[in-house]
Amino acid sequence: MKLQTQQPATSSYKPPYSPPSFQDLDFYDEVEAMVNTIQSVVDAQPDVLMSTCMAFMARCTEIWIQLLRVEATDRKAKSFRTMQLQKVMDLIEFEFRGASRLIEVARQELDLSK
Repeated sequence: MKLQTQQPATSSYKPPYSPPSFQDLDFYDEVEAMVNTIQSVVDAQPDVLMSTCMAFMARCTEIWIQLLRVEATDRKAKSFRTMQLQKVMDLIEFEFRGASRLIEVARQELDLSK
């Protein structure tokens, strides 16, 4: 007597999820563009700088999460996250705090002039 094994249907088979490799993500240009934009917007109005910083920080957080998923299989992702992306996030936070203080000083000057 011969046992028959049932073959899984090939059309419904889905391989397990595997995150993309670090090379597929390619965040270098995007992060470099963020730095260049922050440096060019520094002389702008504080509210413009703050909104730009908030948008960039949100995107950096998304990149950070994607890199965390990939770094178990690729060391370059951890290096990029800790040595480059973290520095950019620190720069964005520094510029945001500076713009926030400028707005507070302007608000206090307005209160004093009344």
